Amino acid sequence: MMDTNQTTRFAKLTALFVGLAMVAVACSGGDDTLNLTDGGLAAPTPDVEVESDGETVDFSFESFEGEQIVFSEFSDQPVVLNFFASWCATCIAELPDFETVSNNLDSDVEFLGLATTDRAEASNELIEATGVTFDVGRDPTGEIFSIFQGLGMPTTVFINADGTVANVHTGVLNAEALTDIINDELL
Repeated sequence: MMDTNQTTRFAKLTALFVGLAMVAVACSGGDDTLNLTDGGLAAPTPDVEVESDGETVDFSFESFEGEQIVFSEFSDQPVVLNFFASWCATCIAELPDFETVSNNLDSDVEFLGLATTDRAEASNELIEATGVTFDVGRDPTGEIFSIFQGLGMPTTVFINADGTVANVHTGVLNAEALTDIINDELL
């Protein structure tokens, strides 16, 4: 039998999971575009290309500053690609650790974050609140997320300097685990 504290915690966790499920359903939209609330316009579909060997990827995305960036511009350097969203509690929890590791590795590994199925205003506020300074962009429809066969949020993709995917990790990563994967897979 649960005591009052356990019952309260269980109720809070249940409410959190129900809320997250409702957000996920609302964000999925049921079609190929996400209807953004900041203007009601359908988000543009990113230019996504997976090369024929199935191991290297290239795509373009919009930076938070509105610039169009092609992923291949990150060539000749390993990349840690993190998919996050403001509605994802574990994404919020891990972003400061990603910032720390990014700063510790200086220029050895490029870090890139993509706000996935998220409103522009909410993801801007999240980046500001967490202090992230590495490159960030938008994946408003989740199309880029899907080319990496992401199963849940957060998802982190470790990409070698030659553009091949070394590892795809779904779930939260702290600084130690992130550093271990980078050392094992990319450096």
